[in-house]
Amino acid sequence: MSQQYIIQVKQLALAFEDGTAFSFNDINIKRGKITGIIGANGSGKTTFVEAVLGLKNPSKADVMIDGMAQKDFFTSMKNRKNLGSQLQVFAFSEQVKVNEMVKLHKALYGTQSKRVYDDLSLAEIANKRLDKLSGGQKQRVNLFMALAHMPKLITLDEPSSALDKAMAEKLIDLLKYMVTEHQCSIIMITHHPYELDICDEVMSVYAGTKAYHETRDTFINEIIGAYHAQIFTEEGEKNDKKTIETAIDNIKHIKRHFHQNGQIDIYGSAEMEGDFLSLVKQHGLKSYSFGQTNSADILKISTSNEG
Repeated sequence: MSQQYIIQVKQLALAFEDGTAFSFNDINIKRGKITGIIGANGSGKTTFVEAVLGLKNPSKADVMIDGMAQKDFFTSMKNRKNLGSQLQVFAFSEQVKVNEMVKLHKALYGTQSKRVYDDLSLAEIANKRLDKLSGGQKQRVNLFMALAHMPKLITLDEPSSALDKAMAEKLIDLLKYMVTEHQCSIIMITHHPYELDICDEVMSVYAGTKAYHETRDTFINEIIGAYHAQIFTEEGEKNDKKTIETAIDNIKHIKRHFHQNGQIDIYGSAEMEGDFLSLVKQHGLKSYSFGQTNSADILKISTSNEG
């Protein structure tokens, strides 16, 4: 198996009693990169990550982690110490203090990063019991336990959830540092544009399977479209909407367009700008925009029926 990849999934299938089924095939996640996993709620993002981590019971599994079969990887204490996972569930006893959690981490892993401790501002809550912490403070402890030993492989499930803006920005800088300076590999489930901004690759999950897995730039330029035009429609313009959408079909260099929540979104290359502005002028449209596609657009499409 190639050492270029930290995770290789040839086949991974899961079926549940309620009839829900997931199937993931031919997924290669690069070493030393940040891979963002996106998709609508219930699409299978968390199920995929937890199955890779051995927390689910798949019906079929052919998974390699760091060049080893999944089962062999988890039988080694050394390998488990090179893994860090932040799950959505806060799974620690809430009767202990934060500083006791810090000591427990050091006892478990034998090493601990002062930068992670400082960036997550644990000193200011060190003497508090976990049951006295806010949601954001608990998330900081959760992240510390996953990151402080600078593990080779890190999985994060909406890591900035419950964090305030300042702490979320510190976390983003910390993750970039861990990849750049310590060659960590990060798999991150995300619904936030600022998290997706730092991802090298993007894997889109739709209806229980992989829809796309590309570099972020390829995802934008070739799958979605590097430019995004919007037309904001008003109530009472229903007759015009059909005319406008018919006109949009005639614009060259469009990759996709759809109507939702009172606006029409159009994605394509820069060359569509001239035809788009002509349409705006022809129909006397006053509310519109044209600009480059960004992470918010990627997330919007991945969580819609257009994903």
